[in-house]
Amino acid sequence: EGQEDHAGHDMSAMGPAGTDHAAMGHGAAGLDELGRRYHGMQHKMAPELYDELREKVALYRNYSNQQIDLSMVQMGSEYEWYVSPPGVRGKQGLLVLTHGFRDAGDRIFKQQLEPLANVFPTAMGVGMAMMMSDHIQSSIDDLQAAGAEEIVVVPIVSTDNNELKRQWDYILGRQAEAEFASVPRVKTDARLLFASPPNDDPMIAEILVDHALEISSGDPSRELVIVVAHGASADEDNRKEAKSHGDLARLVKEDGGFADARGLALQDDAPREVRAKNVARLREMVARANAEGRNVLIVTNLFGARTIQAKLRSDLKGLNYSFNAKGIAQHDNFIEWLGDEVRETLEKA
Repeated sequence: EGQEDHAGHDMSAMGPAGTDHAAMGHGAAGLDELGRRYHGMQHKMAPELYDELREKVALYRNYSNQQIDLSMVQMGSEYEWYVSPPGVRGKQGLLVLTHGFRDAGDRIFKQQLEPLANVFPTAMGVGMAMMMSDHIQSSIDDLQAAGAEEIVVVPIVSTDNNELKRQWDYILGRQAEAEFASVPRVKTDARLLFASPPNDDPMIAEILVDHALEISSGDPSRELVIVVAHGASADEDNRKEAKSHGDLARLVKEDGGFADARGLALQDDAPREVRAKNVARLREMVARANAEGRNVLIVTNLFGARTIQAKLRSDLKGLNYSFNAKGIAQHDNFIEWLGDEVRETLEKA
């Protein structure tokens, strides 16, 4: 499954481009058999960082330190995965930051990046970066070791109104205060250039149309498409994101010829009662459409196929609908959008 062959090479302290992480304080962070650095490692947090998370993240307000630790484990590893082959060098590199899609989904995502990674030195920084930034620093170090003097940072989130993006912005020096814990900020001589998330890009709408048509009964004029989003935890972010979700739904309706299309955010990381209200709204949408004799098609603007899709199926248990669980990164439009965004970012610079 894409396992890289490191036979005969001691990669325990050297990055894909020759970065000596042991000399940089990363000696314990050797590469695993797939070439991932920090994957599966446990990171200890200073006591004050727990208090900061409780203050800033509503979900953690009443959590103990142990409950926060468990939540971090459930989110998956924070790690770096260098994507480019060893021979790829260049003055311009790519740092792709992503929440992560679990191991199988991350492998699929890495494969999607390979056409760009064969041209630009490319690294993935995976994880929420709530309690550490080592994996982002390591990614930048490896890109610089491959010759990168300019690094395009691509945030893999749906919109700009996103707490995870703001944490990345803090780590990369674009925001004064941390969104989550005040982890170390990166140090680099490279010039960092910042790409934008897709927001309501028409290329993303095309993906959603295709995913809806894959599960269509054949008569879109009798079908309601619901574009389900992960959603931001904060209500203000969620209200701002709603415009992008609505714009995407409008394009899906127009381009696919559907009877209607709507967007809805679950706010999946919000406190339980907030998410429950959104699930109730979603169930009401589906039930009403069923009562009106419409087929319901559910797609998501999630990047990966293995994020909240299983929970979404549980949320809709007992209702009549069709669901395409694919992530948008599985579509050819995704790498085309990403390539266009990288090119435009470099041109603006």
